[in-house]
Formats: sequence, structure tokens, C-alpha cells
Amino acid sequence: MGLVLQKNHIFAGTIEENIRYGRLEATADEVIEAAKKASLHEQVLKLPMGYQTEARALSGGQQQRIAIARLFLKNPPVLLLDEPTASLDAITAEQIKDSLDAIKKNRTVLIISHNISQIMDADQIYVLQEGEVVGQGTHGSLYQEGGLYRDIIDSNARTLNITRLAATVLG
Repeated sequence: MGLVLQKNHIFAGTIEENIRYGRLEATADEVIEAAKKASLHEQVLKLPMGYQTEARALSGGQQQRIAIARLFLKNPPVLLLDEPTASLDAITAEQIKDSLDAIKKNRTVLIISHNISQIMDADQIYVLQEGEVVGQGTHGSLYQEGGLYRDIIDSNARTLNITRLAATVLG
């Protein structure tokens, strides 16, 4: 089983060592390949000490990518993702979402998230309110039903000013 949390544990040690925790016997080339899949490799190459840089000195987004690289290296059949892009800027969150989308293929994935973009394409969504399941289905079916899920989607659209964003992007 693989795990990515909102705040992942980064061990004292190098970037290479921290990625290698995904599979201790991994070669340096396998560590680099995992970093590439997690969109971390290019950033590591820009560091003065590269993969030998102290991992705890990295930004939150880079530390998230270390956790994702561990997943790629471990290659588990089951993933648990708990708020994997919380507290990250929009660009970093998008990059991490893309990395997670790549690793989710052909696996069982449980995502816990307040971020609608993380869950909209899920096969099955469970909506919780005060610890109780108040909705279950796909994005489309839950939105059609109305209720809390629809309220969340509509609220997200208003908060993000989707109409204006769409006009800007498509305009």
C-alpha cells in the first residue's frame, strides 16, 4: 500500500535516500526515473548538490513530490491519498495532481479531499457531512441529485469565479 498525506514525513537525509524509502534496494537510475515521473527531477538537477541535497531543506511542494516519487518506486496496487495537494499554490497543486493522475492508473485509490478537482473523475464518490455519508455516486449523478455535493460544486464555481475564468481562458 502507498500513502501520500497532506504533510508527508521527510526523513533526515538526502533527496535520494528519501525517495529510496519507497524501495530500499532501488538503483540510482530507478530513483531518478521515479523522480522524473513525480516531476521532481528537473528541480533536483538545479540544486547545487542535486540528489545529495538535504531533503528537509526543500519546499512543501518538493517534499510532496518526494512522497509521490516513493509511490512510483514502490509501485503499490493500493493508494491512500489524504489531502495530497492541500496548502500548495495552484501551479504546484496542478503539477502534483498530474503526477498523481499518472500513478492512479490501474490501481485501487482512496482519495480524501476537499479539493473537488481531485475527486471529480473518481469511479465512486462518498460525500461526508459531520462523519455521516450523505451522498454516494459519480460526479454527474451526485450533482444531478442536488444536496450537499451540488452545493459544494456550485460554491467552488462561485469562489473561483468560473464564469470570468472561463471567459479569460477561452476568450
